[in-house]
Amino acid sequence: MRKSLILTFVLSLVIIIFAINNNAVVTIDLIFSQIEISQAIVIFFSVLLGAAIASIVSWIREMKLKKNIKQLNLKIEELNKTIFNLEETIKEKEEQIRLLYLKDEN
Repeated sequence: MRKSLILTFVLSLVIIIFAINNNAVVTIDLIFSQIEISQAIVIFFSVLLGAAIASIVSWIREMKLKKNIKQLNLKIEELNKTIFNLEETIKEKEEQIRLLYLKDEN
């Protein structure tokens, strides 16, 4: 967590320095109009949009992984119940075999 925070801080500083060094006015051609805006603002908005998209994709992936973990935990629980039932069956069969041996000895 701490390493990612430091990395984020360093990358933010690099982006800020880059944007400040590129502060010329540029014309952006939108579909229905054109606007003139500082290149630094364009860089900041681009970075923010990229971060938002990355966050959304990461969040969706995390939700899928959590769902998968939940399903796997349910499967583990089901398999543990099956193991318990099989162990009980083995104990019963062993007892039946033991009783049969005792019966044969008599």
